[in-house]
Amino acid sequence: MGGKIYLIAPIFVIIKKISLHFRLILTPRREVIHSNFKAYEVNADGKEKTIHLDHDNFYHGRVFGEIESHAQMHINNGILTGSITTLDETYHIEPSWRHLPHLDNQTMIIYKSSDVKLSWEHYKDGEGHTHGAPKTCGYVKENLNYTLNDEGDFEEDDTKKNDSSSRVKRQTETYEFAPTKTRCPLLLVADYRFYQEMGASSTKTTINYLISLIDRVHKIYNDTLWHEHKEEDGFKGMGFVIKKIVVHSEPTRVRGGETHYNMVREKWDVRTLLEVFSREYSHKDFCLAHLFTDLKFEGGILGLAYVGSPRRNSVGGICTPEYFKNGYTLYLNSGLSSSRNHYGQRVITREADLVTAHEFGHNWGSEHDPDVS
Repeated sequence: MGGKIYLIAPIFVIIKKISLHFRLILTPRREVIHSNFKAYEVNADGKEKTIHLDHDNFYHGRVFGEIESHAQMHINNGILTGSITTLDETYHIEPSWRHLPHLDNQTMIIYKSSDVKLSWEHYKDGEGHTHGAPKTCGYVKENLNYTLNDEGDFEEDDTKKNDSSSRVKRQTETYEFAPTKTRCPLLLVADYRFYQEMGASSTKTTINYLISLIDRVHKIYNDTLWHEHKEEDGFKGMGFVIKKIVVHSEPTRVRGGETHYNMVREKWDVRTLLEVFSREYSHKDFCLAHLFTDLKFEGGILGLAYVGSPRRNSVGGICTPEYFKNGYTLYLNSGLSSSRNHYGQRVITREADLVTAHEFGHNWGSEHDPDVS
């Protein structure tokens, strides 16, 4: 906890803590910012106000003297949010006030990935373990016949599973795929709860938090080797860019009988909230749209997304056609993440990164691995 930060020059930062001493070499980085990036604050009546940001407060770099290290940082008034990865460990840094409200906004906490006990790993009063896919993350498939599995997710019926499996077995010819479209443009939406809690009722703080989060999630994807079959070489370099951020600074006013994802409502069913969010027509202009909220959902759910599929006529995830349900047009290239865990506490940045990365994975077509425990 604690520690000291010394900004020596625009590209040098020293972090001192008991038993730790990092000297970082950093340069401004806009890798996840779209060339036509826009950010808006939206009031209760839906009126947008353009927000201008200093993109040069986001940095990438490494630890001095450690070639294989990597650092990602956002620096605001001397306060850091980010991560430092060395050969042996990853260290996370974030403002203290998000988790220790009795401290001022001039202090930070630093912790190791290896010390993190993820909030979804224990449940039922601390008893039990999820062993595999987080029990707190899920996905939805539309327009097919499904049953709920033991973890509350939706599974395809066995007949369609077997048919899909047989088609895969027939596709024995391997090929090398070199993608030309490597970036997924994002729409990020923060509701008024997220703005108040994770953004400290500051639009710029909220936007900076989201950019930092996507920057770290992008690195996870960009460094991943993708391949469909083990005998393939695979490919790398897939990731995200942020095209638009919308921050709701107030609850949205609605007329009688109307429903809006940002309205005042004490409790939401997580799937209902995702469906209401997916009614937004603007989603069609983006690869993915993602809602960030601070709601505590039943069952400790932290994230939900529509799963993508390469099957013809399927809906959900990236590259999905629009879908009609209950009198509404839905744009199912969407998902959501919550910053409030089942203990009623704010998630740490490491957890937030994993939840959003997990839901993006569902949008890209990944389902949960089978439980082999």
